[in-house]
Amino acid sequence: KKLAMKSSLLSPQSRLTSGNKFVETWKCLKGLERDPHQDVRYLAAKVVFYIEKKIPKINNSRKSSETAIGSDSSPESRSSPGSNISNLGVMGPTSPIVYHYSQYSSKRTIFGKGPKFEDCEEERPPTHPEESPALIVSTEFPDWCEASFAKPLLSRDLELDPNSELFLRNQIRDRKHAEKKRKARAELEKRGHERIEAQIFGIKHNSRPHRVNFHPFEPYIYVVDDTYCSILDFGCSQTVHKFECCDRRGTARDAILLNPHKKPFLCVVNNEAEVFIWRSFEDPQTISLASAFKAFAEGVNKKIPMILNYGEFTSNLFVTGQLKRIVSWNLFKETRYPDIQTMTEMPLTAMTVFDRTTPDASEQQENLLLAGFYDGVCKLFDLRNPTHSQIVQRFGENVRSKSTAVVNVHIKPNNDNKIIYTAHSSGDMCFWDLRKSKCVGGKDRYQPLAHEAPKTLSVVSNNLKTVAFHNYAPVMACGSHDQGIRIWNIWGDKLNDIKFHEGFMGQKVGPSISLAFHPFDYKLVSAGLDNCVTVYGKSTQPQSLRY
Repeated sequence: KKLAMKSSLLSPQSRLTSGNKFVETWKCLKGLERDPHQDVRYLAAKVVFYIEKKIPKINNSRKSSETAIGSDSSPESRSSPGSNISNLGVMGPTSPIVYHYSQYSSKRTIFGKGPKFEDCEEERPPTHPEESPALIVSTEFPDWCEASFAKPLLSRDLELDPNSELFLRNQIRDRKHAEKKRKARAELEKRGHERIEAQIFGIKHNSRPHRVNFHPFEPYIYVVDDTYCSILDFGCSQTVHKFECCDRRGTARDAILLNPHKKPFLCVVNNEAEVFIWRSFEDPQTISLASAFKAFAEGVNKKIPMILNYGEFTSNLFVTGQLKRIVSWNLFKETRYPDIQTMTEMPLTAMTVFDRTTPDASEQQENLLLAGFYDGVCKLFDLRNPTHSQIVQRFGENVRSKSTAVVNVHIKPNNDNKIIYTAHSSGDMCFWDLRKSKCVGGKDRYQPLAHEAPKTLSVVSNNLKTVAFHNYAPVMACGSHDQGIRIWNIWGDKLNDIKFHEGFMGQKVGPSISLAFHPFDYKLVSAGLDNCVTVYGKSTQPQSLRY
């Protein structure tokens, strides 16, 4: 009735202001109808459909009301008080005294009473509980709020209560993971000269993958293509399950793990800047969509690559896909932070956050972000500074690798020697001293860095597509369109090539589009343009001595 008696929200003749509660409610519903979360989008569409279904009835009622108004007597059809001069209160020589209010009637005249909504059975208020209409949508949010606010203020959450079973279980899990990481780091640091060439697992994927990576503590790899994410068990050589990781309106572009050292979540972004976070993604029985939101609604440029990165200890999610800025979200507070201004017209092509893996590491590393751009320049951002002064250092502005896009940037966790690794599409690998902003290795080096960097390092001749760095082992893998993967160590020694075998029946290796190292093992996963996903490990054959 309120929608009928007032101007319709959907009518072009609506005179409601933008601050009207009905307009704001309608705008909110239309926005939720395009929400990335499927359940929210379904509920909003259901409410919008219910409202739009009432529009013809409301418009027909308004037309009948206008007809009734036209048929009734109107002020113009009546004799106007001003038509007779005697009614104006002007006294003539023989006219009696007439007061100005005597011309008006004491009764109120109504011109057209409008449609009679009480005749409509659907709009009549229910008189019996059984006649109440069914709910359009339902939610458990009020019940959750009631139960949440009913809890005592001094009660602790189960995850924070030292006496709860959940807290003890998480503490045991964290200790096991910390011990595994400590042993893996001590062992991987000694593997700078071991070759990676033994194929452990291989499968032909259904479609072209965009991103592959390892699960940190399970023998799983996840493969993300345009719409689906596949969980593969490379230990048993089988597929665990497959699920739709993003909405069909867009295609997935990047995927990372959130909280990889505890209970990981899978975060996927598509070309519409919609972010999807999946809980328990490795288990087909308990997998669920934890959250879905739009990283930014303004200025989505599909030509700029979508890149994700996550700061584990600050819970900050960084998303690129626009010129001149990096979007930052705090997932713990579920709020959007001020954007990081890049101060350049070039699109961002690589990004990494300084990771802190031990409590005794520098806290400053949590607030540093390293980004590489299409023109070959890398910039270091200090997120604690104001927006206009967050850029603290620049790398690669005066070197020959400039004008070639940055493929990847990397800095090892707890980096004691303060070295930054950058890979360019021209095939050059540069090593930068974070303290001096100078190149200390690679083709364009300025000064040697003892035994930490090679004199020259050109990993491929040209057209470098993907590069992966190991967090703890001093090795890196480079893939290009020449159908081969090259394994190097950070001292400039080429360990081996993974390429096609000669012969008619030999195994072929397609051009690589995604590479990733296992975080705590000496394994490499590769995805190629031929849709093949392969896991390689260290060679089991004894290596010959080199003099």
